[in-house]
Amino acid sequence: MIKKYGFIGTLKLILSFIFTKMFFNNARLIRLPFDIRNKRYIKIGDKFTTGFGCRIEAFPLNNKKGKCLTIGKNVEINDYVHIAAVQSVIIGDNVLMASKIYISDCLHGSYSGDENDNNPNLPPNERPLSAKEVVIKDNVWLGEFVTVLPGVTIGKGSIVGANSVVSKSLPDFVIAVGIPAKPIKFFNFTTQRWEKYKS
Repeated sequence: MIKKYGFIGTLKLILSFIFTKMFFNNARLIRLPFDIRNKRYIKIGDKFTTGFGCRIEAFPLNNKKGKCLTIGKNVEINDYVHIAAVQSVIIGDNVLMASKIYISDCLHGSYSGDENDNNPNLPPNERPLSAKEVVIKDNVWLGEFVTVLPGVTIGKGSIVGANSVVSKSLPDFVIAVGIPAKPIKFFNFTTQRWEKYKS
């Protein structure tokens, strides 16, 4: 282990393992530093693994009861992932996330083009939060720097490429890239291959 991580790295790993087993016994490994806010509103599944500097938080909107953030089994997130929930963020089983990903079900204010819109003269931190459920289904892989916005569902087995912004829902079994993220390939179960969409 020392050859792989060095002395300091091994020491950090040992401390992280002790922390994990003391506070998140069902997790595989939570690397420190790790910031969790309002743990009672968060459900973490078995074999959860994190990188360094992750932050997960839940602040129930409108006195919502129960869990705001649910993380499934065997979920692995890398360094500096930030997940925020005020209503409902659901992450399925076997989800893999690269580093520096942001996932949230809420915004400071409403900007949908209806009577609930907030005036831009109001400071952003004084605008009431708006929220829409986020669902990331089983076996999803999110690349580096992906952002997942409120109201989005990412379909089972789908892949989102690095630096993409998911502002609209994605179907099952696609590869999506871009800002906003759009499907460019789908998995053909007949040929057992990833195939490009015909333009």
